[in-house]
Amino acid sequence: MNVALILITSFLAGVTNAVAGGGTFFTFPALTGWGHLSEKVANMTSTIGLWPGSAASVVAARPEFKRLPRAMTIAFVIISLLGGVAGAVLLRVTSQHAFKLLVPWLLAFATIVFGFSKPIARWAGRQHGHRSLGWTIVVALIQLLVAIYGGYFGAGIGILMLAGLAFAGLDDIHQMNALKVLLQTTINGVASIIFLFDRVDWTLALPMAVLSALGGFIGIRVARRAPQTLVRAFILTVGIGLTVVYFVKTYA
Repeated sequence: MNVALILITSFLAGVTNAVAGGGTFFTFPALTGWGHLSEKVANMTSTIGLWPGSAASVVAARPEFKRLPRAMTIAFVIISLLGGVAGAVLLRVTSQHAFKLLVPWLLAFATIVFGFSKPIARWAGRQHGHRSLGWTIVVALIQLLVAIYGGYFGAGIGILMLAGLAFAGLDDIHQMNALKVLLQTTINGVASIIFLFDRVDWTLALPMAVLSALGGFIGIRVARRAPQTLVRAFILTVGIGLTVVYFVKTYA
């Protein structure tokens, strides 16, 4: 029953990652709770289990890639590869105890970013008129930091990337969402490769990969029809609840 619940959660996470982001809010507590995994192993297992969902979303979003600026896409993919490697390596050298203490703060950060994502995106969109070399470097650094965070933990990474893409000058939400899933897949993919050499619960990661892939493919196709307000409200409620639970569990 516990495994079945984790797999259902993986499918839900694949859908929500494609529609609004925040899939880690579901898989991480499922793996630490029903899966009885430590926080660090749960994070690595979740990253590997959700990567196929992101990859499936890339396949479903491929018509949008033709409209993306080629140079920007290549540059952001390279930056995401570097940041994803740095974040994953940083996680591997973090002790289990230290990561356990960090989890509530990481969840709180992700929840705050998710909750204020629309004002952040609007503010970022007002800044994209800059085209100077300095501004280009700032945008690149923002994406690098997002990629490092994504390789390390990843919850809320989609929202952070949408804000970064608004800084870069994109304002078509469908283009932004397509590039977001591509970069998210890149970051999670390179992190998953690094996590192969660490402790991962493969009995859960492999079936999670199948279910998240199905959810990701379906999710990108319904993203344009989904009631975004209700979806976001539900994910935000889950994020707030998890943050409170993990703060109490860790520090009480």
